[in-house]
Amino acid sequence: MKTAIEIVKNIVFPQLEKDPKFSLEKCDAVFWKKLTTGLLHIDEDTKPVYVSIYSLELSDPEKVISKLSVFYSKFIKDLAESYVLGRSSGATEYLLKTGNAIFLKEIQFFQTLEQAIKKVERQRIKEDLPNSYDRLAFELSEDDIIRVAKKQGREDLKAKFKQWDSELEEQDSVPVISMLTNEKEKTKVISLSWMKYASIVAIFIIGFMIWQPNKLSNENLFSQYNSDESIIQSIDYQKMATISESGDVRGGEILFQNYTKSETDEAMEAIELFKNNNFEKSKQLLITLNPKEKNNQLLLFLAIAQLKTDEVNQAVSNLEYLSTIANYEFADEVKFHLALGYINQNEKRKAKDLLISLVHTNSKYSNTAQEILDNMRWF
Repeated sequence: MKTAIEIVKNIVFPQLEKDPKFSLEKCDAVFWKKLTTGLLHIDEDTKPVYVSIYSLELSDPEKVISKLSVFYSKFIKDLAESYVLGRSSGATEYLLKTGNAIFLKEIQFFQTLEQAIKKVERQRIKEDLPNSYDRLAFELSEDDIIRVAKKQGREDLKAKFKQWDSELEEQDSVPVISMLTNEKEKTKVISLSWMKYASIVAIFIIGFMIWQPNKLSNENLFSQYNSDESIIQSIDYQKMATISESGDVRGGEILFQNYTKSETDEAMEAIELFKNNNFEKSKQLLITLNPKEKNNQLLLFLAIAQLKTDEVNQAVSNLEYLSTIANYEFADEVKFHLALGYINQNEKRKAKDLLISLVHTNSKYSNTAQEILDNMRWF
């Protein structure tokens, strides 16, 4: 059950930790074993799963329970992929024994995909090599391709590279016909080692492009996490810096820095609108306050409101500006929302760098950042 339990943890934990009353102490080994067993037998009896969820004493257990069908579907798919990759377990044996329809369907899908990578793509790669392929006396084994397709065996492939280099130490480079169309036939030299490495790279690209059935597109990633209301609720609004005017002027009224009392009132209204997900009205109010020139903290809320109302380019511009400010109070919020903006703009490398930074610094966004990284497509 170890493999099955790890799969369930990866699927369910990100949802559990969103609950304000979630306690890590209650999620011990016994809990995960009971939840996994219950999920595995949920078609027979849903009660054990419900009991496990309610035992955590969450503030909103029904929100987690409403996602059980999604959890179950992902659980079975991941078990099927694990099985096809050669990792059998008590859970997969049970699903095979009971003839679970979803499990068998997913197995068929992954096996078909595996065969396609092994056979169809292998043949296509060979055909794409120069006409001198046969002279190279070079053969990629089926095992090599399976390792790449399964994202395993990197060390084996490194060893293969070293073996080829050793074999080629005393060999000359191989001449092949040039693609040039000059009157005099010309030739150029291509390293045999290079030809082999190029083929491996081609297989990696093909394998990565195909073998990611459970990854989300940029559009889906952005939509899912940009619309997550818990992200807005997690912002610490108490960090907003204020000043108290002298008592003989306005009775010690609290003001936002660089703003008058009336402007502060408008800013407070904008923040309340923001908290209540009325991002369009909040954005319009914040724009009139010119926060980029007067208050960097309010600029964050304008940038997020822009992100929420499809003004991604403006949001990214403002967030990039905020990311340059040293010791900024909302630095993690800037990183997280800027990563979402980059995902929307297909700037995956930039997004990944920010998300990895959030994971490594153990911020409040660490788990969500890791979840996004896990769901992000490689290409």
